[in-house]
Amino acid sequence: MIKIRSAFASDVGRRRSNNQDNGIAISDLGLCLVADGMGGHKGGETASKIVAETFKELYPVSSGSILDRLEGALQEAHRRIYSLSQKEESLQGMGTTTTCLAIDPAQNPQQAIVVHVGDSRCYFLQKGAIWQVTRDHSLVQEKVRAGLIKREQIKEDMMRNVITRSVGFEPQIQMDSYALSVHSGDWFLLCSDGLTGQLEDDEILKIADEFRSASGPGSADLESCARKLIALANENGGDDNISVGILEIL
Repeated sequence: MIKIRSAFASDVGRRRSNNQDNGIAISDLGLCLVADGMGGHKGGETASKIVAETFKELYPVSSGSILDRLEGALQEAHRRIYSLSQKEESLQGMGTTTTCLAIDPAQNPQQAIVVHVGDSRCYFLQKGAIWQVTRDHSLVQEKVRAGLIKREQIKEDMMRNVITRSVGFEPQIQMDSYALSVHSGDWFLLCSDGLTGQLEDDEILKIADEFRSASGPGSADLESCARKLIALANENGGDDNISVGILEIL
């Protein structure tokens, strides 16, 4: 049976007064999650916190496939956020991105499931290689797909922070899901756009590979790796809250 190690770290960044990100890394459950809240200081922080708390409450006790469990927890988090926003005027319009990943070593140890809403990302890493698993639900990504701008223009686009899907903002939620085969030594990295707005994919890979090379398999300091990435994003400007979750397959 495979084993899983994970870590999560978050930072307010250099330009924000509060941290509206939230996340989970629970190795025993094979669960990792990053949520980036929106809707003002109080609203964004509340929305992302509701997602994290709902997953902690429901995922361990839910049944069915991994996909059913992830989608069920996210659907309930969506319901709670939307309901609260309708009741409290100060929270109207709040929402959050959510990118979550789970592996069940007992049920299906060879497969990772990702469920995703918004522009937080999941990356799949092997030594020397990185792939973006998720597709950003953002206006600039729609412009890229339509051929209106090139990928290298994304970070300069004035609409780069506008997302097209979120959790809790509208009555209905639309999720994407992905299934990936996994093997010993694979890493997954989940992050908010506070990281990807300041670092290129090859910079993320370079830091991850440095931590892999500095220690043997299964002994890399995942939290220190996450914090190193956050520190580099802050050095590059730290324009937003920055969150990183890392999950390693042993």
